[in-house]
Amino acid sequence: MDRRSAGWAAIAVVVVASALGAARSAPSPPPSPPTEARLAFLGDSGTGDVLQRRVRDQLLKYLPRQVFLLGDNVYSAGQKAYFAARFEQMYEPLMGRAVEFHAALGNHDVLLCGLAEARGPLSPRADAYRIRDPGCDVDEQVADAAFGYRDRRRYYSIVSDPRPLVEVFVLDSNTLGISDTKLWPSGDDWAQVAWLDKALASSRARWKVVTMHHPPHSPQAERHVFTFRDWEWKFGGRMRETRLDNQLAPILRKHGVDVVFAGHNHFYARMMPQDGIRYFVAGGGGRVPYGFQPGPGYVAAGGAFNHFVYVRATETAFEYYVIDDQGRSRDAGWFGKGDKADHLFAAGALPPFPAPGR
Repeated sequence: MDRRSAGWAAIAVVVVASALGAARSAPSPPPSPPTEARLAFLGDSGTGDVLQRRVRDQLLKYLPRQVFLLGDNVYSAGQKAYFAARFEQMYEPLMGRAVEFHAALGNHDVLLCGLAEARGPLSPRADAYRIRDPGCDVDEQVADAAFGYRDRRRYYSIVSDPRPLVEVFVLDSNTLGISDTKLWPSGDDWAQVAWLDKALASSRARWKVVTMHHPPHSPQAERHVFTFRDWEWKFGGRMRETRLDNQLAPILRKHGVDVVFAGHNHFYARMMPQDGIRYFVAGGGGRVPYGFQPGPGYVAAGGAFNHFVYVRATETAFEYYVIDDQGRSRDAGWFGKGDKADHLFAAGALPPFPAPGR
């Protein structure tokens, strides 16, 4: 090797050695935080009064990324005149912190509506209802971006993150097989059922959650009275919607749905797993709560208090925390895929607060 070649070889060795040394001394990138979804579920919220405000204030402590409303979002009949006081102004502090809302329609949201005359499938949009009826503002709610109805549809799904980790399927149970048949006696909104079947089949989410207003599973409510204007209804105690369960359960089981959240009954209840599916009633978002008959062997936990259910989901665990309007934990636990029973946290366990900057 001549002197010039030897010189170039020495330089190459130095350059390579320097590069290797730099590579060894460069700090490792910080580990990525574990992927998680933080969600909240509450129903029967839209009163505009102090009970709704107290629940809202507890939500502000935890700042879930998404809040799913389980119907009866604006009492007493979904009128547009009350959107501001009973929804927009109430939840503006959360929306201002980048919390998304996504709503399901409850029976009070369509209380003054009839069903549109239809030959064939019901529309997936608000025009399934007779929106020209006096006081029927369901089209205004579905079209209002703040309520979070996707593509102005009354049933839709929301993916929590790009992976996806959680997908939530929001239904309009008013037109399904519920016990109150005044609006839609047949309850065979087969287009919605077919959509759910197809949407669940195509989902690649780790956790599949279904929400609606009427509860397929619930303890029986105690007798209560509801008044609106000059009308008064006396209820002997709402029960689970067996007809609705018969309509939906085969599809939920077929596609491995993990959890169902519903409202309508103004209390909290967690049922024992039904064919591997966890059913919650979370109807304490703002309305005055009432009690229920416990149902031994069926109801795992519950009570008459205002609340929301906070969910923290990861790849390995689905955690739930039931937080009342005073900030106390009333029920908390978790389960993994395929678990036959829940793993309960210690009494009073609260979820970890979100990371700074959230």
